[in-house]
Amino acid sequence: MAVAQRRPILALCLAGTVLCLLPGQGFVGSPVGRLSTSRVVARVGAEYQERQSPRDADLPFDAAAATGDTVDVSFKKRPFGILRYTPGNGGKGAMVQEVIGKSRYPGDPQGQGFAAGVKGGWVVKTINGQDVQTEDFNTVMDLLDDEVADPRFSKSVALAIEKQGGRKAQPAEAPIAITYATIPGYEWKGEVLGADWEPAHR
Repeated sequence: MAVAQRRPILALCLAGTVLCLLPGQGFVGSPVGRLSTSRVVARVGAEYQERQSPRDADLPFDAAAATGDTVDVSFKKRPFGILRYTPGNGGKGAMVQEVIGKSRYPGDPQGQGFAAGVKGGWVVKTINGQDVQTEDFNTVMDLLDDEVADPRFSKSVALAIEKQGGRKAQPAEAPIAITYATIPGYEWKGEVLGADWEPAHR
């Protein structure tokens, strides 16, 4: 009888061990927390290019040549929905390269760029009235404070700030008024992100 009674107890112990080892399950079958893959504002221009690596389609440009049509856009909050910027020749100025191709709901911060019609190839001319067209790229990025990065970059961002001796500029106050300018004759060949684009596609 003693052996017969121990068998059900042993079976229950084994079953509990298996449940604990199953992926995504804890005690009582509750899900175990997973590493978030959501994007957060990185808040830094330091080593931006290392995190947002250039693409083959990126063409060199001279920010000072952005003397064409201008467009004024006001962003209520960060992030703006602009995924990537690139510096001009000599590390001066900043050009929009990738804009999230949808607004998920009314007031979606990451849909602001799309809703305002911001396009790749536009150069940042002014930020809250300050002329930054030929300013150092890292300074422009710190003023914009608009990088959307993987949270895993947080430590490398801190090290990058320390390495360059602090931020180049403090973030511009929101709402942020930005004037973009085009470069006459410049042919932008970057990627237009469709409505079905998701961060996992990068």
